[in-house]
Amino acid sequence: MTFTMSGKRIVKRISLDAALLASFSSLYMVILKMLPGIPAFGIPGAKIEIAVALSPIYGLLLGHILAPSSILLGTLMAMFLLPGKYTAFSYVTMFAAPLGALASSLVFDRGRIFKLPKWIYSIVIYLILLGFWFATDVGRLAALFTIPYFAAMSLTAFSGITSFSKRERLSAVALRILAGCVTGIFADHLYGSLGAIIVFRYLLAAFAPEALAGVYLAAIPIALIERGLMAGFSFIVALNLYLALKESKYLRVKVVERG
Repeated sequence: MTFTMSGKRIVKRISLDAALLASFSSLYMVILKMLPGIPAFGIPGAKIEIAVALSPIYGLLLGHILAPSSILLGTLMAMFLLPGKYTAFSYVTMFAAPLGALASSLVFDRGRIFKLPKWIYSIVIYLILLGFWFATDVGRLAALFTIPYFAAMSLTAFSGITSFSKRERLSAVALRILAGCVTGIFADHLYGSLGAIIVFRYLLAAFAPEALAGVYLAAIPIALIERGLMAGFSFIVALNLYLALKESKYLRVKVVERG
């Protein structure tokens, strides 16, 4: 009897996950089709998808497995249906938004993986990407470009290590959601920026290291405004969604640890 009930729960969970994956990936595909891509400053053929602002929201609603999976599947469907909208570089950066959703979800969730708080894994993602960044000549020349990434990691660490009671105040929850949104938006940006170095500096040899580093340094104010607006939008939507759904069993992340 116990096995039968357990089996039914597993089937129900798999069915729900499949339905969520289909629904949210289709929604992301539609949004990608509707919203135009913004040309990236100084990088030919590179575009910034406005839909990236949704990745933290997906992370909050769907968790660290379904969120990146839904965004990746939605992106692949959009690329298949609208091949003219995308360039060859788009296939390099198609993992950027899923990575952002993963990073956001790990910050939002107070759960643990292998006995470590999930937010630590978000910082590990950053450290790995930054390791690759500083392994490149362009990355070392444009070291100032990484300041926002270190700021995002600091915000994540602060929201994670600060002790709060199990019944957290709204300010504590808001801080964690803000950290998750900022972390996700800038993780996407870091991945895309690193991808551009690898493609345009090493694979295509289209830029001298000093020239490409100059592009990145000149783009710092633009990136801060662009990503700041995205993070602000994500934060407003994510916080209100959390307040509306915090008692729902369908919210996939544990923003507040229950007693």
